Amino acid sequence: MKRAGIVLSLSILMTLMSFSICFASGLQLVDSYPKNGSNDSTLENVVVKLYFNEDVSAEEVQKDNKEAFKFTNGKGKELPLRILYPKNNDEIWVLVNQSLESDSDYKLVISGDLKVPNGDTLGEDQTVDFTTRNTGTDTTVNMVLMGIMMTGMIVFTSISTKRALKKEEEKKAEEKKINPYKVAKETGKSVEDVVAKTEKDKERARVRAERKNRRMASKDDKSDEGSGDVNDNKRVKGPRSISVTGSTYITGRKAEAEKERARAAAKAAAGTTRPKGATGKSKNKKAKKRK
Repeated sequence: MKRAGIVLSLSILMTLMSFSICFASGLQLVDSYPKNGSNDSTLENVVVKLYFNEDVSAEEVQKDNKEAFKFTNGKGKELPLRILYPKNNDEIWVLVNQSLESDSDYKLVISGDLKVPNGDTLGEDQTVDFTTRNTGTDTTVNMVLMGIMMTGMIVFTSISTKRALKKEEEKKAEEKKINPYKVAKETGKSVEDVVAKTEKDKERARVRAERKNRRMASKDDKSDEGSGDVNDNKRVKGPRSISVTGSTYITGRKAEAEKERARAAAKAAAGTTRPKGATGKSKNKKAKKRK
């Protein structure tokens, strides 16, 4: 029993001591952005974000904490600020209402009087020192990188051009005419044999090229036929009359021709009183006989 009582007493004592330490800690600045001592801050729309261990956004303390922040440059000149309270209750954002200078030192001082609704204060002044970016160095680095990139592009282009020229020269060398006398001298064959072999090789190359072209043309025709089915188009051997497809549409010239044929047929069917090839005299003689 005594041992159990001692253990229980020690446990209670340790718990009370931990609570007392927590309550004694008070309001603290946990972190910041930019961090203290950083040297890569931007120049425009600078916002220093402060992170605390307690709720610092309560409206009842915002007015009192408004004067708890001071932002100065390396010469000690104070710059205008605007205090912002984001959605996170344990954060305060300090917006600098002025563009900063390149490669310059700045300091944000948070007063130890900064407080929270339960009465806790920061206790001691806290500072966040940082240096802005050197835009001259950034420009130099960017120019160097751009120069490296342009040099690389020129080198690769030059290599590609040389390769293309080399291939072209090799192709020209292959196509260059063979000197039969030189070949005959080197091989010990007669000039006629060398010429005959050269012509035979050229003929074989020509035949191979023609076969290749025919195969390519055949493939193109097949692909065209396949594409015609997709677009509902039909291939025909030549022009055909529209009546072949069953259309009854009659053009103006055709309609006029049909009317002319109909008038001629009607006239032929009605007959005529003037015999074919009859003259005026023969007509008069026939009339007198009838009398």
